[in-house]
Amino acid sequence: MKHFICALLTICAVVCSQQTYAQSLDDLMRGLSSLFSTEEPVKETPKDVYPALDELFGRFKYDAMTIDYSGDSTLAALAVSTLESQLALIAEKAGFVVGRDYVDVTDDGTMIIVRDGHKAQAYCSSYDSQTGKASIMMNLGEQSVYTTTTVTKVDGRYRLMFDATELFALMAKHYSKFQDNTTLQMAKGVIDAYPGIRVGVVLRK
Repeated sequence: MKHFICALLTICAVVCSQQTYAQSLDDLMRGLSSLFSTEEPVKETPKDVYPALDELFGRFKYDAMTIDYSGDSTLAALAVSTLESQLALIAEKAGFVVGRDYVDVTDDGTMIIVRDGHKAQAYCSSYDSQTGKASIMMNLGEQSVYTTTTVTKVDGRYRLMFDATELFALMAKHYSKFQDNTTLQMAKGVIDAYPGIRVGVVLRK
């Protein structure tokens, strides 16, 4: 499970590295945008589809890493958009292989995560099919930690999205060397300044 969390944090760190060179330009970008913008009809955002509880049992094969952003920072949106094309390479370097790695979910909420033959276990204690919110307990090192993910169904695939701010807060609390890692410190600072970034995984049954 630690490898999965580290892969998600790597994605966040890459976003941060792209933003730190130009954070001071954010206000300028907004100003220019307002000068040249014209009123256009607001496009309707497709409504999220949350799977029913009984859809979440069984074997789900790893399909891709994913990222999205719901904030109002021009630079954060640009960084996230640019990073999308690099996710496959980041996942590959983290050791994830499409179609090989998988998650088995039993009807009691137990989750067995298999990556390159290595197994890790997590547990889903609750799921709300009205909001797609699932509460997850997992092991990080020798400690049990708790987080929340949002599950949506898109084109027959299942997206599990984690709030980047929450992931970094978990790492800061439970990773003993976090305070000594300047890259993680920098990344956490930027993530905290730009709420709305989510990272996650796409699974296919």
